[in-house]
Amino acid sequence: MFKRTVLVVLLLVVLTVGCQTAEPETVEVPVEVEVTRIVEVPVEQSAPESPPINPMLPIEFDTIESSATGREYTLTVVLPLSYGMSDANYPVLYVTDGDFYAIPLGMAAGQLAFGQELPEVITVGIDYGNPNPMEWLELRELDMGPEGSEQFLQFFEEELIPYIESTYRADPANRTLAGHSSGGNFALYALLNAADTFGNFIASSPGAAAGLIDAVENFAANQDETAAKLYLSVGDLDTEVVAGVQAFDDALVEMDFDGLVHEMMVLDNETHLSARPRAFNNGMRWLFAGEGE
Repeated sequence: MFKRTVLVVLLLVVLTVGCQTAEPETVEVPVEVEVTRIVEVPVEQSAPESPPINPMLPIEFDTIESSATGREYTLTVVLPLSYGMSDANYPVLYVTDGDFYAIPLGMAAGQLAFGQELPEVITVGIDYGNPNPMEWLELRELDMGPEGSEQFLQFFEEELIPYIESTYRADPANRTLAGHSSGGNFALYALLNAADTFGNFIASSPGAAAGLIDAVENFAANQDETAAKLYLSVGDLDTEVVAGVQAFDDALVEMDFDGLVHEMMVLDNETHLSARPRAFNNGMRWLFAGEGE
């Protein structure tokens, strides 16, 4: 019994000592590895040159200051395709609200000229270069409203037309004025007060046409032998404008004078805004009928 007890004690002592002298457990700690990230930096390239203006639509931009109105105007000049290849003089088509209409009108005129429906023309757009819509509307009213039309017409006669005809090969005997909405009002005002300045007029959806009726009789009395042509139109859905346009045309018919040839069209299914492209295209074709062949 004693021997067994001694053996058990000795065994416990050996195990205890062995646990204290045994090598500690080794824990593997991951080695920190430095990783270098490679980033490809694109080679800096020079900005490409601006593409040239479409040779099928030569366009020039300019500005002109007016002492008549006290304002500066932006000009968009769309030249005919053959302009740089000839020494001919070209009819000029002046259009108000030129920031919006000059390039589309110049493109349409070029296509119609290609189809020999009208001669090649120089298109000149007149505007303000103002991106603020409220300020732009105010400027339009200052120039083309009842209070400013006289000065705006003076700008055309004394400053703009002489500038265009001294800068480009423009035919002084073949000028057309086109306008839509307030621009259409101004086209009618110019017809009644300066028919010999332009000769041809396109008035699209002029909302104030009825207010100009009183001037028709005076226009007829002072027309003499001056010949003028007017294309007048309005959309049939433009209900607030149709009656005034028809009344103005009735006044022209009633005067029945030889100095004016005019055409009036109510364009089906067109609103005040949608009528403009058809009015300009139809007007050009009617005014220049037979001249492009």
